Amino acid sequence: MRRIKKLRDFILINNMLSIIIPLILVGLLVTPLIYNYLVKDMQEKNTMIAATIAQRMADFIDESFQVLYQINHLLEDGTLTDGVAIESYMNAILENSDSIEGFEILDADGMVKVNAPQNANILGANRSSQPFFAEARATRRPFVSSSFISQQTGQPTITIAIPQAEGVLVAYLNLEEISMLSLNHIKTFGDAVTVAITDGNGVFISNKDINKVYQREIEANYQSIHPEVEIEDQIHTFTYEGKTAMVSHADVDNADWHVFVYESYDSIYAALRPFLGIMLLFTCLLVLFSRIIARLVFKDINHSFGELNQQTKEIAAGDYHPINTDNRFDEFNRLTENFNGMVASVKERDEALKVLAYYDSQTRLPNAAYLAESLNQLILDNREKIAVICFDIHNFKRINDTFGPSFGDKILEMMGTRLLALKCSHGFVARINGSNFIRVLTDLEKPENAVAEIERLRSVFNRAMTFNENNVYLRFHVGIALYPDDARDVEELLQYANTAADMAKQRGRAQYAFFENTMKQNLLRNMMLENSLRSALDNNEFFLHYQPQIDVKNKKIRGFEALIRWDHPQLGMVSPLDFIHIAESTGLIVPIGAWVLETACRQIITINHKMGTDIMISVNVSPVQLSHEYFPEMVEETLKRCGLEPELLELEITENLFIHSFEEAIKIFDRLKQIGIRMSLDDFGTGYSSLAYLKNLPIDTLKIDQAFTRDLLIKKSNENLMESIIMMAHTLHMDVIVEGVEELEQLDCLKTYQCDHVQGYYFSRPIGESQLEKLLNELNKD
Repeated sequence: MRRIKKLRDFILINNMLSIIIPLILVGLLVTPLIYNYLVKDMQEKNTMIAATIAQRMADFIDESFQVLYQINHLLEDGTLTDGVAIESYMNAILENSDSIEGFEILDADGMVKVNAPQNANILGANRSSQPFFAEARATRRPFVSSSFISQQTGQPTITIAIPQAEGVLVAYLNLEEISMLSLNHIKTFGDAVTVAITDGNGVFISNKDINKVYQREIEANYQSIHPEVEIEDQIHTFTYEGKTAMVSHADVDNADWHVFVYESYDSIYAALRPFLGIMLLFTCLLVLFSRIIARLVFKDINHSFGELNQQTKEIAAGDYHPINTDNRFDEFNRLTENFNGMVASVKERDEALKVLAYYDSQTRLPNAAYLAESLNQLILDNREKIAVICFDIHNFKRINDTFGPSFGDKILEMMGTRLLALKCSHGFVARINGSNFIRVLTDLEKPENAVAEIERLRSVFNRAMTFNENNVYLRFHVGIALYPDDARDVEELLQYANTAADMAKQRGRAQYAFFENTMKQNLLRNMMLENSLRSALDNNEFFLHYQPQIDVKNKKIRGFEALIRWDHPQLGMVSPLDFIHIAESTGLIVPIGAWVLETACRQIITINHKMGTDIMISVNVSPVQLSHEYFPEMVEETLKRCGLEPELLELEITENLFIHSFEEAIKIFDRLKQIGIRMSLDDFGTGYSSLAYLKNLPIDTLKIDQAFTRDLLIKKSNENLMESIIMMAHTLHMDVIVEGVEELEQLDCLKTYQCDHVQGYYFSRPIGESQLEKLLNELNKD
């Protein structure tokens, strides 16, 4: 059994710290001493390298000068007299030399008399302006030039020169060979050391990067490392190639060259690592040794604590068994006795909390937390199909509104009693929230079994529920999602079951619906539309179309209805039927509606001013907008801001506004009428219209839905119904607008019934603002 003994660990840690801390202190004292020693050793080594290479370069220059002196000697004693002999001798030297690439003999005027290798273009060239001629002839001393790129060879080169009779003897030295000489020499000291040689101006003569020699780059730290007043054996620290490095230098006196030796401090750190590794190994061995000793010393105490700790963990995991009190130490026995008393109390309290956490207090059914955990476990354990059946009381809100919340609570309690008595096998029933319940059906052989279970549940609730002498009958809409066909996790299964239940609700008559992929696609599309709606207004994706409302008597335009359109960047044109309900459910309809109102008002002002007309603008208003506290004030401020007369604005509302609170609707209408605007009841006859609405609300215009217009000429009864509605509206002092007029026969019929205004494709489809002026001119012309 694995034991975790905190007291033992505490003792072990303190024991280890008593060893580690002194070792760390010793390491802190010794490490700087070793570091200083390594720094001093690096200084001495780099100084020696710089001096050695400087001496080698000095020897190299001396050897090159000796070649010139030897030629000069042969010229002076007459050994070499004619040009052919001189040229032949110098060519022989060039063949055996890697560094000398050419000779020139200049006369007293600086003219090239002889050169090797022979180049007819150079013979007779004037070198009098070159420093190697002027200085060597004037001072009668050897001369070493700065580096340059030879025009003949294209290689980095220097010249050395000595006076000869009345002229000057010149040799060209190849710096690439000089650089290779220094680099070969430094290979002895490894890759950690870098050597560079510069001339008196800081230009590279030798470097491991030969391109720096070719490009005649200047050593960046030259002035700092080699000041005019120099201290002998001076050591510097600089950043070199991105690393902190120690720099030593030495001078090549006979050539005014300077040798720089760089070595990164990484070399010191690399040398320190073995020491630190040994110390770490030594520390680990001591810690291991101390741990073994401590375990032996505290074995008995550790065992007692380990047993107590293990049994406490088991109790914490839910295994509420008493701890064994048989122990060698009295202190442990008293501790376990007290702990056992606490465990008994916690066990009793845990059972009560479990009921509260996983069961609904009203129905005594499992709750949402129980559903999520249990369904997830069923998915993990069960390879058979599972049906998640969502059933919601369709008329529960009406029950609450009619009989009160306490009555609704009692109905839920009675539902729980019936479901518990039903003893649902192969799964369970849980209450999620409000009137929403989930039946989880396991071991599903075929989808029809889920349908049979739905009928079994309905049979339980077909009987009336009676409370306080009131009988109610419950109607459900049911949605089914299947595992693994529809989804493989709890969240999606519950989401899809609710989606299917919503679809069943739309179908009506307490139907059931299985989840389908088309529902998922609609969910994803609606989610995409909802996300896009949040930025559509800022991105100017909305625009308005306008459909004229025509006076039946003179066929003149009475006004326009503003209709919102959405040009989605990915989906293209999106119908208002697809996004208005989303905007209403998210509350985005409030800012969108405000934009529509202001845009329409400004457009009608522009048209009226331009055309000299007083036509109206009608704007659709959502019940969500009307329920907003400051909606009337927003309308009034918009009118003032745009400069539109209130009587030229008509707000169109639907009958859905009256479903929740007729009294509240009257208050809203009264506040809007005080502003002076007109009110229109849209889509009359398709919702919850009643004569009470028409009688008690200050409605100016009644808009008859196009569903009546579409069947107008089919049956005489339809004509009679249309005529009756128009007469009723006129009796109540309302104007009438009939929507959906697409044929001349429909228009003639409505004219017979004394309809006031019509709207439809016969006159015009909805058009953009750029076409308004043209439409007005055409209709006025007619």
